[in-house]
Amino acid sequence: MPRMRRSRNRSAGVTIMEVLFSVLMLAVGVLGVSTLQAISLQQNRSALFRADALQLGNDILDRIRANPLSSYAPVAMGAAPSASKNCINEVCSRTEMAAFDIAQWKCSLHSDDADGNPYTICASYGIEGSIPQGDGSITLTNNVYEVIVQWVDDKQGGVADITLRTQVN
Repeated sequence: MPRMRRSRNRSAGVTIMEVLFSVLMLAVGVLGVSTLQAISLQQNRSALFRADALQLGNDILDRIRANPLSSYAPVAMGAAPSASKNCINEVCSRTEMAAFDIAQWKCSLHSDDADGNPYTICASYGIEGSIPQGDGSITLTNNVYEVIVQWVDDKQGGVADITLRTQVN
């Protein structure tokens, strides 16, 4: 049987082009994973704010249902929390309780004024806003309360909101 000889032209190692291609593929993969991670973090942040806003909206609706003989509306978007009697330390009427509930709710949404200083009423209650640049409104139409909670959802300043409704008798 004849013996075969190896050709001298056959490569025994890896060429520089193969190494460059492998590095390029690795870089594209790492870039893809890091992009997915960044998007995931933004979506998690957005979901957290939405959950907080939903909880705050439900909180004021529960307070409205607990004190149905008082009026909680209208509360305008952008209105600062108004000073009210602290119903935790003092006995309050239904109307005073409604004002106290609204002040606490507005403080929970956003406790700082336009200059970044805490509202006096929020500081006295010990409440800090939980959503970025949060705000809310309450309207009443035909025995249906509508609560809107809005906040800044992303770093570009995009505003998101939720709307909740409940009927009172």
